[in-house]
Amino acid sequence: MDNRNYSDNSPEENFDISEEEKAYIKKMLERLLELGFAAVYGDEDNSEEPVIFDHEDRKHICKAVCCSFIFALTKKEVEKGIIKWNPKRPYFIAHDEDGYCPHLNRQNLLCEIWNDRPERCRKYDCRKDPNVWLDWDKKIINAEVFSHLPQKT
Repeated sequence: MDNRNYSDNSPEENFDISEEEKAYIKKMLERLLELGFAAVYGDEDNSEEPVIFDHEDRKHICKAVCCSFIFALTKKEVEKGIIKWNPKRPYFIAHDEDGYCPHLNRQNLLCEIWNDRPERCRKYDCRKDPNVWLDWDKKIINAEVFSHLPQKT
């Protein structure tokens, strides 16, 4: 998913990048996503088990931000026709104007297509993602995780 840090070292530790350069890189990455580059459109790795954990007492903190992440659906998921995808970014998960997945129930923050949700959603574990939680056990969210969402007016 987009908010994962895939390396042990963040780019800031490896390079001196100005805020202007960071903004340019972010803009270019968004453009590449719009064009469909770097999309994973194929089969998902079936060797991983779905991740299940109790998040009930943390939903009010995280606001189901994982349901706002951008990722490509698998070919099988698209062909099933249940999961909504973005026509402007073919085969990427769709998002509503608030930046969240259209399958997320906004009142209870639960997935309305739970049994048919994407593999990426089944296997993503926010507890291990420092871009989401600074400390899962102490319930300390990384406030930056919301920065990609549209500002409320």
